[in-house]
Amino acid sequence: MDQRIQQILPLVSRPARYVGGEKNALQKRPDHVELRIALAFPDVYEVAMSHLGLEILYGTLNGRENIAAERVFAPWPDAERQMRARGISLVSLESCRPLREFDIVGFSLQYELSYTNILNILDLGRVPLFASDRRDAFPLIIAGGPGSSNPEPIADFFDLFVIGDGEEAILEICDRIIEAKKEGRSKASLLDELSHVRGVYVPSLFHVDYHENGRIKGILPLKEGHLRVERRIVEDLDRVPYPTTPVVPWLKTVHDRLSVEIARGCKRGCRFCQAGYIYRPYRERRPEVVESIIEKSLSSTGYEELSFLSLSSGDYHSIKTLLGRVMNYCEREQVAVSFPSLRVETLNSEIVRQIKRVRKTGFTLAPEAATERLRRVINKEMDEQNLLKTARSIYKNGWNLIKLYFMIGLPTETDEDVKEMVPLAQSVLDQGRGCKRPPRLNVSVSTFVPKTHTPFQWESQLTLEEIRLRQGLLHKGLRTGRIRFKWHEPRMSLLEGVFSRGDRKLSRVIHEAWKMGCRFDGWSESFQWELWRRAFEKTGIHMEFYTRGRSFSEILSWSHIQCGVTEEFLKQEWERSRRETATRPCRKACTTCGVCDGEKTGVVSWNMEDPAPIVAKPSGQSGERPFTVILEFQKVGPARFLGHLDMARAFHRAARRAGLPLRYSQGFHPAPKISFEGALALGLESICEEMKWELDTPVTDQWLLEAVNGELPEGIRIRRLFHVSGKHRFLDSLGRRDHYLVAFCEGLPKELQNRIHEFLRCDRWVVPSNGKAFEFDVRPCIEKMVLTRPASIHHPVTDVWADLINDDADFVEVVSLRGDAVSIRIDTILSTVLSLSEQMKSQMRILRLKRTQSYGG
Repeated sequence: MDQRIQQILPLVSRPARYVGGEKNALQKRPDHVELRIALAFPDVYEVAMSHLGLEILYGTLNGRENIAAERVFAPWPDAERQMRARGISLVSLESCRPLREFDIVGFSLQYELSYTNILNILDLGRVPLFASDRRDAFPLIIAGGPGSSNPEPIADFFDLFVIGDGEEAILEICDRIIEAKKEGRSKASLLDELSHVRGVYVPSLFHVDYHENGRIKGILPLKEGHLRVERRIVEDLDRVPYPTTPVVPWLKTVHDRLSVEIARGCKRGCRFCQAGYIYRPYRERRPEVVESIIEKSLSSTGYEELSFLSLSSGDYHSIKTLLGRVMNYCEREQVAVSFPSLRVETLNSEIVRQIKRVRKTGFTLAPEAATERLRRVINKEMDEQNLLKTARSIYKNGWNLIKLYFMIGLPTETDEDVKEMVPLAQSVLDQGRGCKRPPRLNVSVSTFVPKTHTPFQWESQLTLEEIRLRQGLLHKGLRTGRIRFKWHEPRMSLLEGVFSRGDRKLSRVIHEAWKMGCRFDGWSESFQWELWRRAFEKTGIHMEFYTRGRSFSEILSWSHIQCGVTEEFLKQEWERSRRETATRPCRKACTTCGVCDGEKTGVVSWNMEDPAPIVAKPSGQSGERPFTVILEFQKVGPARFLGHLDMARAFHRAARRAGLPLRYSQGFHPAPKISFEGALALGLESICEEMKWELDTPVTDQWLLEAVNGELPEGIRIRRLFHVSGKHRFLDSLGRRDHYLVAFCEGLPKELQNRIHEFLRCDRWVVPSNGKAFEFDVRPCIEKMVLTRPASIHHPVTDVWADLINDDADFVEVVSLRGDAVSIRIDTILSTVLSLSEQMKSQMRILRLKRTQSYGG
């Protein structure tokens, strides 16, 4: 880890975001690499590491020996402040290489409100923001993902975009860049060469003319014959690499599970859904390929939950058989299975029955609209009685919570359409009456944002006042005891709509908002509407210009980007919406949308003939008494930045990867029988932590140590173990002595050493209790606090702190006594007693050496 980054970690929230070194992360030898690419995600670690596209590209690129793909994510504002104050450049997680030293920086565009984070990442990486200011060929700033279907609002910042599927395109791009580097090609020559790659859009090769009223007069190609950019499509998903050793995050992520893509695209045609159009045609992975990916990935990660990922997983041709076969494996391995949002008509009692075989995961049902008329407008097939039947099945099978998803602001929507959400939600909740557990319902209502390449791309968006009025129609009816109502911030929805169908003029607004301090605009706690309003005002651009409706004759800012579906088809679908006419799904009849060519590109689905009988569920534990093991472990170095729950999760997954026969609890939510002596405070280190594991069958000590230690992240190691019969009591926290060694890496000034003597002479020393309104006298809690020299430090400290023990460092031995009235962190006590500055806090290290019992216990 970069030493300068390490120094700021004690001063920031969730420091494990910046540590790196996770299980399955790759760091290649520099002399084996011809091209380096930083995969950048414009959000925090927990969000980025939940994104399957990033995972696929990471595995695809690192599958080539001559390419090194590394990761870089947006630092949270507290980390950014520290980095800017200390002049620290943004670096990658794998090698700590500065961003500006990569050949490519590739961004994933998932959400319009992440655009200021893109600029922040580039600026922290010392990379000029505007493409026109980057004279050198490298790093090349590129982007892909659904946001590239209209990249115009950020076109001024990028050298190129990848439109469509990225697995094949990125390798072709890398190969051409490697050759260009060898030949010493100029940036202009390289971009011209890359524009020949299908799916690559180079903004500088197009010029946009505007009318005086701000509308587009023409999009003019600056290269002969280069009139438009066609989307890249992977025709057969089974022919492109799929990662089976994904990186296992340090932290609990937003989607903390193994996600496996079973299909891409959608057979349906919901007229509001951009993904349903830009990911066409519908393609499935072969069932046997899916099974192989799942088994290999679970073995390499230790995840305890699996998610079938696609736009509509229930439409997978052999979903029942595939689910049954996968559940036979997952049940034996204590792995729960979940689905993202399912269409009501595809969620049946058999799927519910299969999922509950291990652990109840959540169900989200998405009617989108509450009236049949509006569902016809948006082409969303759903029978209300089927919805209620499905809800009843879920509740009766033991679930007590269902999530329901609606939208407001859909074309032709009336107040009555909105009000009907209330009785429909209540009817869904009523299906749980009489069940063992009282039913609950979460209702999420988002605001419709017109998206490019959909039949509704010409529609207007609700104004702020209209959004608030329609949300107000729901507040009273959906805020009852067992219904939880969640809605989107109207101003965030408005801003999303501006950029969703924006043009190049918006680059100035984004740049201005970033300069004013906008970051993490997709986070409600970070969203700064007033700054955005001022940025638009300063640049003379009006939001309403971009949220208005468009005519069919208007040139759209994304007209030169062809995502496959023809504009003529989209217009036909718009007209059908006005007639409230449904369009049949692709699986039933070709809609001639323009994506399929009738030869290589088309709908791909597979059948799985042999049914999968339900295998008798293993008990999860034998009838014999468990084999109980007490393990003493250390948590040092980078692992000190891992919170207790994240560390417990790391142990569980390491044990699963090692094949340890853990015993699990019984009931609806089986959990491994692992317990800890206590929670070591974040940032502290220890060589004497204890935990207890219960096993179904005995294993040898040597095998357990070698197998589990081989799977643990850097800094966490099991030091020794012993077996116990019957119950084991950890040391009583009351009256326990904790022995610490404190290191000040850059020395402890004389005046601070004197404060130790002052503290020991006094009878009372009051400190605030971790930000609480009351104070504690901590003097009775400290039995010993004495300076010691490096020469007096011995094994095992010399092993775990080898890099700290030198003549520049000062060390303090501390023995604390936990009494019945005091619960305060040792680092808080030291910081207060010694009046440590922020700089001193950042270079202080605390290692727990041992624990002893003084009374009780």
